[in-house]
Amino acid sequence: MLMFVRAYINAKLLTMIKESVLQNQVKAKAKELGVSERVISCALEILYRNKNLVNAIDNSTEMDDYIYRSIIKQSTDIRKKQAEEDLYSDDEVIRVHAEKDLSILSREELTTDPYYRAVLPIIVKVLVNEPILRLHADEAVAIVLELADFKRRHRATSITEIIVTRCSAEMDGSSESEND
Repeated sequence: MLMFVRAYINAKLLTMIKESVLQNQVKAKAKELGVSERVISCALEILYRNKNLVNAIDNSTEMDDYIYRSIIKQSTDIRKKQAEEDLYSDDEVIRVHAEKDLSILSREELTTDPYYRAVLPIIVKVLVNEPILRLHADEAVAIVLELADFKRRHRATSITEIIVTRCSAEMDGSSESEND
């Protein structure tokens, strides 16, 4: 029994070390590529999860869509949770900002603001049947602009293309940590 416990602890420790190394690689790669760690880690996760595709670059439009949706979903969930907590803040400025973030956007606001209108199709895919809050639209706009700038700087039309060509070591690191 003691040997089993030691083996289990050693396996957990090894996994934690590998995850830490992978996180450091992601952090370094994000800095090198000039994009947030969230973008790199989400993209690597999506590409790794869909590794059974014959070629991610051949399916880059579909993969990019998954990456955009994943990043937007993750970011809006974090921002929504923070806004819900901020509703009970003692600071009135923080409370008012949270109320604004959690306000539901009208159809008119969504269709007249050019940025909101541009990200509306992806927001609808992310939220399915939920109401669209201001924080959803604002976060989606910020992410789409960040990723557009990222692609422009790397002279690419696809996030998938950049990640596959520039992050192969990190992708190999994810598969090794899965295999152990």
